[in-house]
Amino acid sequence: MKLKNVFLVLLLVVFGCKDEQKKQNIEADNEEVVLNSFKLTLNAIVKNNDDFCLLYTEDGSLNFEKGIWKEVKGNESEQNIIFILPKDIQPSQLRLDLGKNSEQEDIVIKSLKFEYLGNVREIKGPEVGVFFRADASKCTFDHLTGTIKALTVEGVKQTPSLYPHESVQAAELPKLYQ
Repeated sequence: MKLKNVFLVLLLVVFGCKDEQKKQNIEADNEEVVLNSFKLTLNAIVKNNDDFCLLYTEDGSLNFEKGIWKEVKGNESEQNIIFILPKDIQPSQLRLDLGKNSEQEDIVIKSLKFEYLGNVREIKGPEVGVFFRADASKCTFDHLTGTIKALTVEGVKQTPSLYPHESVQAAELPKLYQ
């Protein structure tokens, strides 16, 4: 009986260590991806649960076909919403689609932080309006307060989107890659 218990303990130790090693390898891989990836941190007030999308191009165009979705938990306070692009992607233009929840209240952007390989560019307050503009068919954006209001068209609440000011992003984003 005791021999069975000893054998069982040995099996648990051996397989437990293998699982721990796999976990450490996955964490190390994730850290490497984060270190070698473009990261955007959106600090905002989002009162209801929603899903946001950061869309990007790499060729300077506004042909947004690639994007990263992020689940956002509603909160009355500011929160950081972090988007991490695939490893080694250097976006030239960025667009933010700010939710699909038709019950979403106004969203307030406090700041955005762009990071790549240790280089950081943070924009706050009215400067957000220098980098982004509202898709006027879907929302309004008061760059002084950071408030984004979704428009209702023919009874349907639109998905608010912030498009790039192309010339600004084309000049500023490459500075992160140097």
